[in-house]
Amino acid sequence: MGAKYVCFTCRKAVNVPYGATGPVRCTDCGAELVVLPHRFRPPKKREEDKWAVARYLVEHGFCYEHLAPGHYPEWATTKFGNYVQYPENLREAKEFIEKYGASTRRTM
Repeated sequence: MGAKYVCFTCRKAVNVPYGATGPVRCTDCGAELVVLPHRFRPPKKREEDKWAVARYLVEHGFCYEHLAPGHYPEWATTKFGNYVQYPENLREAKEFIEKYGASTRRTM
């Protein structure tokens, strides 16, 4: 397992192994790259709305890590097991941030 270097400007992600050293800026546009865990599933380049949601979540501190199941016992019996599913549209993302805002770890 590894991580992904993500450029939200170019809408691209590159898989890299953990501990790898590499560029901190996009080789195409020069924007700063964001490192996200392997569980981040980048949308297709043409899916601008989904990229906007991913950027919005990362800017608000959600870096696609699992949220602690102990804090949200209502999720323990859902089809997602102990994990909260990340939203796919901006309306849901805003609700998600309101509900789980205390779980943020970092910002871009």
